[in-house]
Amino acid sequence: MKKQAIILSLMMMTLFGFQSCDIEEEIIDEALGEELLTNADTATLLAPAYNNMRRVYGHRWFFALQTFSADEGMLPTRGSDWFDGGVFQELHTHSWTPTHRYTTETFEHITAGLATSSQAISFLDEGTQEYAEAVALLSHFMWVALDAYGQVPYRGISDINFNADPQVLTGSEAISTIITNLETVMPALPTGKNTVRYTQDAAKSLMARIYLNKAVYEDRYAANFSFSNEDMQSVIDLTTEVIESGAHSLESNDYFSMFDPDNENHSEIIWAVKNEKTSVVIGGRSVSRNTTNGLSRGLLYKVDGGWEEGSDAGCALPEFLDTFDPVNDSRYFKENYPNEEGTIALDDYEINRGFLEGQLYGIKTEDGSPVINDDQTIDIVPVQLFTRDFTFADHTREVSLIAENQSVGVRVSKWSIEDLGANRDDTGVDITVFRLADLFLMRAEAKLRLGSGDALSDINAVRVARGGADFALSSATLNDVYLERGFDFYWEYHRRTDQIRFETWEDAWLDKTDSDPNKRLFPIPPGPLAQTPGLVQNPGY
Repeated sequence: MKKQAIILSLMMMTLFGFQSCDIEEEIIDEALGEELLTNADTATLLAPAYNNMRRVYGHRWFFALQTFSADEGMLPTRGSDWFDGGVFQELHTHSWTPTHRYTTETFEHITAGLATSSQAISFLDEGTQEYAEAVALLSHFMWVALDAYGQVPYRGISDINFNADPQVLTGSEAISTIITNLETVMPALPTGKNTVRYTQDAAKSLMARIYLNKAVYEDRYAANFSFSNEDMQSVIDLTTEVIESGAHSLESNDYFSMFDPDNENHSEIIWAVKNEKTSVVIGGRSVSRNTTNGLSRGLLYKVDGGWEEGSDAGCALPEFLDTFDPVNDSRYFKENYPNEEGTIALDDYEINRGFLEGQLYGIKTEDGSPVINDDQTIDIVPVQLFTRDFTFADHTREVSLIAENQSVGVRVSKWSIEDLGANRDDTGVDITVFRLADLFLMRAEAKLRLGSGDALSDINAVRVARGGADFALSSATLNDVYLERGFDFYWEYHRRTDQIRFETWEDAWLDKTDSDPNKRLFPIPPGPLAQTPGLVQNPGY
């Protein structure tokens, strides 16, 4: 193992555990000295880089930036609730500034990931699998920075000098660096199925995503994006390699199983950010909050040792919901218990999945506590806001940024909350990042932009898996790809990026009229801007 004079002090930023495939983080700080670092096993050195990904993909970080700034969702102010200094209103109306809390914190988490990946690279031996994984993780953090902020602090992947200022890469230089680094380490990355380690298929998926968005990244403020035939062919080639690898298959039975606590090594997932219930809490920002924060305050759900209620926060936008076929699309709603009055076994009470629309039904409560019958059954009744005014929880599509009450707005229950710890953050649900459906739809889009190839078969591969043969389309356009991406990837960190690429980002939607193309990038926070030579503020800020 390499010896370096630099102590891995930055690992103190990632003291939340990652347990999978023998990777368990050991707390390392300067007091332990270089000897521990140079004698540490490779898994211990690699773990912090994986761990930092959990923060980047946290509920109020990359998720909020990708979701609540887009046309799929909003987090309205409800009376005195959820104003939070205007941070969610600013995301929705595209009026954020360089001091916005969540654009700032997301940037900080990305740069922490860049740091821990670089530190791991500096201590791992080139040519090893662990070194290759560290480079791949660095490349992924670099992609998030490029996609969201357009600027990537970078120190290289060999002979790293931590005392020198990093380069700041943008546009074509950032793209070529990420691609070259991934190609360099590709042979050492693991093959086959392992959804919580960065495999060759994960790296190819990232490369395909970069090539698909390359026209955007190279000319961020263009009136129209020009997608080159060469780039689209690269997307087709890379996605085809993954699709034909045989390691993954589309989910055709239960769409929501990809977001369940046991989703590690799910057949459709290519790579996911690992979660464990035993991981140290990241402070109300877990992927579980992608669901619980939107649930009604009157709806009780199980946690370890008791019950919790929702927070009446985020909801879906009506125009986005209007694009779905709620009757025939299995992705829209999954019934775990009937949303009507009745009696069921307590063990059968599992929160319904997908979009929760209309009058909500749930476990009967008394003074905020669940009523459990002597025979271990429960009564399902209309949900009322027992923490507020006891009005009924009627999740209408009609909603506004300043909501008329707690209940308006259709809620999204995509990520399972069936294994939550008492704090509502501990969960075993891995955060899906690359899925096979994404590869099929990326390939379909590339074929249509190239004007060659059978895009219809790729779209229908996904649609038939979700709804059977009758759910197939008879023709395919780019708009069909765009719609399908919304159907399959809602609430999954995709929408902002997709809207920019499909040139709908400047459109108006509910309570959002801004059309400034400068908002295709988030601002660089003032602190890093002042402290990092080479960073410059993005236009419009």
